[in-house]
Amino acid sequence: MHIHSRFSDGTETIGAIVERAMQLRLEVIAICDHFWPSIGSNQGGIGLIRERKEAIEAARADFPKIRVLNGAEIDIMPDGTFSQVAGGHEQFDHVIGSVHWGSDSSRWASAVIGASKRGVMHVLGHFDGYLSTYRQVDGEIVAASLAENEVAVELNSRYPPDNIGFFETAKDQGCRFTLGSDAHWLNGVGQTEEQAKLAEALKLPLWVPP
Repeated sequence: MHIHSRFSDGTETIGAIVERAMQLRLEVIAICDHFWPSIGSNQGGIGLIRERKEAIEAARADFPKIRVLNGAEIDIMPDGTFSQVAGGHEQFDHVIGSVHWGSDSSRWASAVIGASKRGVMHVLGHFDGYLSTYRQVDGEIVAASLAENEVAVELNSRYPPDNIGFFETAKDQGCRFTLGSDAHWLNGVGQTEEQAKLAEALKLPLWVPP
């Protein structure tokens, strides 16, 4: 549910990614590129976004047995807003909101709670990938806000979590979860085995968009 293509900081075409996913017998994937000014891309005009959408639609036609979601990964800003995307956030099937700036537990909590209330993101990406500290009390209020606003929590292959207890807290608050390889290269597609094992061990309810 989290793959980058050559349209941002990935290396592969949409077609190659979807073909690889088919070889792995995946049922659904989400192409979630960054678009300027989000970190990870110096591109992001409406022309590029439309070109990528056309590539996704072509891949859907070529590989009708797999669902390919037109997604985006957008930055959560310190004030709880999101980085802008040409054409708006609502054009995407699947939006991952991620913190890509170093923060302590309280600043992270404030930003994520603010973002979760805006009705933009479907998933919180790599929740502690840029955290310098983590407090359980902050995790509890973040998890409550995510659950209330129906934002899922990602188990991310590229950023193995340091604070696994947050997943259990989020589960207790009623959150749902997704698996994301955060692949930037072809052999990373589908590489979520360790995250799947963790989800099974913690009995985390996995979610796929309808």
